[in-house]
Amino acid sequence: MKKIPSMEEFFVDPSIVQAESLPPSAFVDLEFLELELGTIFAQTWLLAPQEGNSLDSPATLIGFPRKTGCRIPFSLLGKPLFLQRGQKGKLRCFPNVCTHAWHPLVESSSDGGTIICPQHGRQFDKEGRFLAQAGFEKMEDFPRESDHLRNVHVEEWGQWVFVSTGEPLAPFREFLEKIQQSIPGIKLDSLRRQRVEGEVREVEGNWKQHAWNYMDNFHIKFVHKGPGGLAGAIDLSSYKTELYKFSALQWAYARDNENGFSQRLLADRFRDPKNPSKRVFALWWFIFPNITLNFYPWGLSVNVYMPISGKPDKTLFLWF
Repeated sequence: MKKIPSMEEFFVDPSIVQAESLPPSAFVDLEFLELELGTIFAQTWLLAPQEGNSLDSPATLIGFPRKTGCRIPFSLLGKPLFLQRGQKGKLRCFPNVCTHAWHPLVESSSDGGTIICPQHGRQFDKEGRFLAQAGFEKMEDFPRESDHLRNVHVEEWGQWVFVSTGEPLAPFREFLEKIQQSIPGIKLDSLRRQRVEGEVREVEGNWKQHAWNYMDNFHIKFVHKGPGGLAGAIDLSSYKTELYKFSALQWAYARDNENGFSQRLLADRFRDPKNPSKRVFALWWFIFPNITLNFYPWGLSVNVYMPISGKPDKTLFLWF
């Protein structure tokens, strides 16, 4: 087994004069990827796809279970989970395994009241609480806490579902509050999905390389040059990067105002007091650790850089 680098080896100095990249092992070692999956990705809010998170069974953004009793199974980084719309409309998320013998509970999207395990008949209510199981009626000190389904952290925002499989680093609102403040005139529920080819594909490179490339604005005038490229569409001198605790924003003014946002859609702070007619070309939001929300006047592009267990040099790229 390879040795995981020490903290000193993957420390990045805050001074740009001294800073260096992470060691090669951070991008290619299986042990380092497993460390990230057990720490970073277990403590942050991840976008929940539907069942099927691979090229063979493509992921799609999960639809809301709006009706009480509606259940939707899905898989997140290899963990089987399901959503359940419980009492009073509250959305819940549970591990998709029975607390008795670990058999899958919800095999397809469905409506219903009691959840019944198809293996031995153990029953749970809409809140994930144990109800009954044949043969367990006379047991003392039963059910125990471990017999109920464990609540997994889940939040709703717009038309999306976010899940944290472990104890999150911070409440969900701390990850999203700056984004919400930037787009007061955009109603996320009104957006409609447009399917495109290649929404899910496996690409070369560690997930961090894709996240870093997204945050790099120095490549724009070389990679996105004209004719018809991003470099020609924006006022590159106006390009700004704003760093927050769990997110980052990049934005620039459009070179031609016809390609910019209507000012009523964005926060007032994006208006140039010296030239009020200037319009923002796009808001490129990065949500730690692997989600980007790219707001344009025509709509929104959602990108997710999903690690692939066992493949540290590959990334499952989700594009919606």
